[in-house]
Amino acid sequence: MLIFLTCGGGPLDELPILAPPFDPLSLLESLRPRLPARWSLSQPDLYLGVAQVKVNVADTWRGNPIAVAASLCPDPEDAIWNQLRVFRLIMRHHQRDWPPYECRP
Repeated sequence: MLIFLTCGGGPLDELPILAPPFDPLSLLESLRPRLPARWSLSQPDLYLGVAQVKVNVADTWRGNPIAVAASLCPDPEDAIWNQLRVFRLIMRHHQRDWPPYECRP
């Protein structure tokens, strides 16, 4: 006994295309030009599928780290947006992690 199974589907151009994995070095290079003196960046990692970078704020700096996070995001025409749609900055100040700030193009 032969059984034939027929499956239907749409055109191939409608199939989802997985984005290539992001290059952590590219993300760091996009962030470094805006980074204040004596601040540092951790290695980027993925958390629940979203790239994130910890920004270590100098202990002598005064202010609200979240307010500065917005100015660290790359410009909309930066090449990093070809790899990522969103990434998070986690500001670390006085040995405390602040809530994540999301950068988007």
